[in-house]
Amino acid sequence: MTVIPIVIRHSGKKYDVEVDLDEPGEVLKFQLYSLTGVDPDRQKILVKGGQLKNDTDLNTLGLKPNQTLMMLGTAGDLPKEPATKMTFVEDMTDQQLAQTSKTPIGLVNLGNTCYLNSTLQCLRLMPELSEELNKFETSTSGPVAASISLGGRSTLTKSLRDLYHDMKQQTNAYFPLPFLQTLRLVFPQFAEQEEGRYKQQDAEEAWSQILSVVNASLKQTSPTAQSFVDKYMTGTVSTSMKCLESDVEPAVMGSEQFLKLDCHITGETNFLKNGLMASLKETIEKNSEVLGRNAQFQLEKKITRLPKYLTVHFMRFYWRRDTGKKSKILRKVTFPFELDVSDLCEDELRGKLINVRDKVRELRKAKEENVRAAKRARTILAADDASEDVGAGAGVGSKKEDEIAKLQAEVEAAVDPGLKTDEGSSVTGLYELIGVISHQGKSADSGHYQCWSKIDPAESASAVTEARAVGTAAQKEEPKWWRFNDDKVSIVDQAKIESMAGGGESDSALILLYRSIEV
Repeated sequence: MTVIPIVIRHSGKKYDVEVDLDEPGEVLKFQLYSLTGVDPDRQKILVKGGQLKNDTDLNTLGLKPNQTLMMLGTAGDLPKEPATKMTFVEDMTDQQLAQTSKTPIGLVNLGNTCYLNSTLQCLRLMPELSEELNKFETSTSGPVAASISLGGRSTLTKSLRDLYHDMKQQTNAYFPLPFLQTLRLVFPQFAEQEEGRYKQQDAEEAWSQILSVVNASLKQTSPTAQSFVDKYMTGTVSTSMKCLESDVEPAVMGSEQFLKLDCHITGETNFLKNGLMASLKETIEKNSEVLGRNAQFQLEKKITRLPKYLTVHFMRFYWRRDTGKKSKILRKVTFPFELDVSDLCEDELRGKLINVRDKVRELRKAKEENVRAAKRARTILAADDASEDVGAGAGVGSKKEDEIAKLQAEVEAAVDPGLKTDEGSSVTGLYELIGVISHQGKSADSGHYQCWSKIDPAESASAVTEARAVGTAAQKEEPKWWRFNDDKVSIVDQAKIESMAGGGESDSALILLYRSIEV
């Protein structure tokens, strides 16, 4: 990366700009757009040989540090009175529907950056993260200013805050260049190039690195308080290391934190729970102080704290020495839309969770039966408009509502007091799938990443109505999901998510984001 300072003259003003000569002319135009407000299509930047074009290689211009370039173009005409009449929803185009709806926006692919776009969209599914980022302010004194590394990471957190804020303010796909540039400065591995183009990267690495930076930055602003990552995404496990070749050597007990659970994939792994269990109980080789040599040890982990948001990582990529690349395990591993992890927990925590879990399931069953009863009552009323039927239906509904209220009180009473005061933890051990990052292809260094997020039931009806207006939704009444394919956003049925278990080079789940089911 070769960066030099230049000066841009426009409308009697001078702008100091840091130019990356390895980027095309389009990137420079977007930099100037953020400074001057002049749309890139309106810009005329005078360079040697004519005007700067979008695909111009900046290295060929012979730019020198502090060189001055002239830019022509206006920010646009003053607003005029609308010339068109009011347009009704039925008459709107697809573009107009998107602008007037709550459809989330996509992120522009800046050249093999689908791994980052998918990661940013999935992280955005946790509203508590945006809330805490909005409170974040970079420090100009103290330990942050004294460290270039920490200062850079603080800038990355600020850039993430600004990105999410800006995404809420517009309806067109967002151009995430500032965040991408900062990410590559803080983590140079994301700036690796091959044959003059930026290389594809692993979405899981981007996920982990971004969260590590955000966690460190948020802790710096409030050292005595827990950050979002600590409270809502971090779990703990108890560990036991036992030598399998000696009955004399005592087991070593410990505790550690985790930000994600790994799903190990072998020739016998068919279900997500199998892979999770394998990652929590494995055999390793290490030195035995009693035997005086390397021996086989069993490392067993039990969960002692569950966070509100549980991240699951399918270990599909592995390093192949013969090819020098990360290859992909294509085996099919099915995953549930509702995950019960109580059997992965330590006995004490499991006992606290099971009672609440069973009550929650009983309550949900009663609510579902109430909905079905109401539908039956409406059907009967429509077929036979008799007053006695109305009274009977109302009596049954009233009785069921009383039962639901009683069950709700039992659920709340069953929550352990310690878990209730642990903000950001799960009190049920039950999780619903809300986000997926998928990968299509044979290796981590190639292929395509996408993000998929479950549409909230409260918004599902309007979302499906909008989607049907533009012809993107099926007619089945089942949960719907947003599909984020870089700058393209559409709606799919849940059956598409079910197909991401793997078994081929098509979309397969790499990261699952689960949210705890609340009481």
